[in-house]
Amino acid sequence: MIEELIIRNFAIIDNLKIPLSKGFNVLTGETGAGKSIIVDALSVILKEKVQAIDFVKHGTKEAQIEVIINENGKNNFSEDEVIILKKILSIHGKTKTYINDSAFTVHEFSRIASKIINIHGQHEHTHLLKKENHILFYDTIANIREKVDRFNQLFNSIQTLKEELEELKSDILSKKQKIELLKYQIEEIKNASLKEGEEEELTEQREILKNALKLKELAEISFSLLYEDKDSVHSRLAKILNFLKELLRFDSRAEEIKNLIESAYTQSEEAVYILRKLKETYESDPISLEKIEERLALINKLKMKYGSTIKEIIEYSQKAEKELNDISVSEEILKTKEAKLEKLSEQLTFYANEISLNRKSKKEIIEREIINELKFLGFVNPQFEIRIIEKDISLNGKDDIEFYFSSNPGEPSKPLNKVASGGELSRLMLALKCVELKFIKDQIESSEHSKSMTLIFDEIDAGIGGTVAENIGRRLKELSSYYQVLCVTHLPQIAAQAQHHLKVEKIISENKTLVKVEVLDGTKRKEEIARMLSGRITESSLVHAEELLTDR
Repeated sequence: MIEELIIRNFAIIDNLKIPLSKGFNVLTGETGAGKSIIVDALSVILKEKVQAIDFVKHGTKEAQIEVIINENGKNNFSEDEVIILKKILSIHGKTKTYINDSAFTVHEFSRIASKIINIHGQHEHTHLLKKENHILFYDTIANIREKVDRFNQLFNSIQTLKEELEELKSDILSKKQKIELLKYQIEEIKNASLKEGEEEELTEQREILKNALKLKELAEISFSLLYEDKDSVHSRLAKILNFLKELLRFDSRAEEIKNLIESAYTQSEEAVYILRKLKETYESDPISLEKIEERLALINKLKMKYGSTIKEIIEYSQKAEKELNDISVSEEILKTKEAKLEKLSEQLTFYANEISLNRKSKKEIIEREIINELKFLGFVNPQFEIRIIEKDISLNGKDDIEFYFSSNPGEPSKPLNKVASGGELSRLMLALKCVELKFIKDQIESSEHSKSMTLIFDEIDAGIGGTVAENIGRRLKELSSYYQVLCVTHLPQIAAQAQHHLKVEKIISENKTLVKVEVLDGTKRKEEIARMLSGRITESSLVHAEELLTDR
């Protein structure tokens, strides 16, 4: 619950501290005193998008709203019981939001704050106007919230399992594709039957075949010069050798020369033999050349894929084989998860059907209770309809729920956001909360969260008075046993039933407008009730005020 609201430099407020108590709190005061500004400040706490310039006090740069909340137990933000919500609006910068001095995004801040504070009044985007919240209201009233929460846990588990299955299927598919690729690559390299040094050998063979005619010509000329010609190298060496042998008969020093020439002659004979065979190999062979070109093209193709050399290609194949052996594809896990998904989906469908039956079975009695409550709160011939339409199973089940309402006799009921005015919406929210109490009083009594929530009703007394005002006050007081209630009212019948009365006054001092909040009790409270009864304090209004306060 809210213990204190602190407002600085907001609209016409300089610095204001407003203490609140558990139970039923009312804000009263003259029209224009500033009551709506206080509600606006609380509203700004909840909103994500706020134009700072609309609220920051003239002449200042920023406004600050601080809500001190007592959770009656430890919370998620500190070890003690206190939560401090703080929002700073700056005309020159971004809005800043803090929870217990820790910075939060505006979105997350608003989400947390809205769980603690509910405002029901004109111009507010309340939970009740949002269709997606109607199912939450209805399930709470129908006392099936716990079932729906369990359903949602199962639904989220199934969504997580589906995501895991998709990842697993994707992983298996990826592995299978990898296996196919590796097999193809290994087979492609294996079929090529590559050998190290092969490329260099083939390149040389290709050059020989491409230049066969030229090479044959060179070999023929060389052979002729070496052996066939009349004056060939071979014949000259033979003549030289004969001369040296004759020379050796007279001079032994010619022995070494004779040996060298003899060796040269022997080698020339060997060269003749080899050259003869070589020149015979130089023949044009287009078919062999084409095969060599194809083989080199294949090697180049594999080099582009797997490595810059035949050695690297072979090493790539070896690594691919190892990787292939290491890849494990087990579809057993997939089958297990698919079986689990099927089983959980059957459970989900069963629970969705069960919840839907529960909702439909309680629809008429809840509609009747709400209509009776609306009549008690001053609606002459209200219509309230809970429309339940089946849809595909999603979060919260298989039902789409929307509230339809009409406060005018003869007018068909329409969606709330199209027909409910500010005052009507406040009373409608009060009716829902009161019917909720009838159905789930025990759960609310045991829920610390509910006890800590603050319900703020603004414009709830618009266009009513007398007995209806008395009834509204009575219902607000009943609600305050389970929630902290803050109501802005002009009606003494409502104000008199509060347990905590605050009066808002606007004071003009030294050309400055100030807003003051005073806690009333005893005589001062009786005088405020008297003023609300007749517009001024008189003996008769004081007596009537005494009667109203005594009856409580």
